[in-house]
Amino acid sequence: MQIDDEPQDQVLDEMDGVFVVTTDEGVEYRLDMNKRQVTRMVEVRAGVRAVLDPESAALVAVATCRVGAPMVLLIDRDKPGVLFTRRASATVLGINQVSRTPRPQ
Repeated sequence: MQIDDEPQDQVLDEMDGVFVVTTDEGVEYRLDMNKRQVTRMVEVRAGVRAVLDPESAALVAVATCRVGAPMVLLIDRDKPGVLFTRRASATVLGINQVSRTPRPQ
């Protein structure tokens, strides 16, 4: 089921769907909780977005993600010998759920 940018105040690790998290530095994080992937984007000029990472990172866990605080993610960058990388964002300004599709069982 697709929805149109439903605002949220937090994202929990056990949630399903796709969320776009916007920070006060202008970076957007697309958290695909079903595929367990995260992609970072930034607006380089009006209406033009660029992906900051060459490919999506595997999302190990959402440690914290709520409006008014930095987001902390644990991601897998596919580096030998490294179980996960801690990625912290700037302060979260908004969270929008853009898809509620549940995870496949």
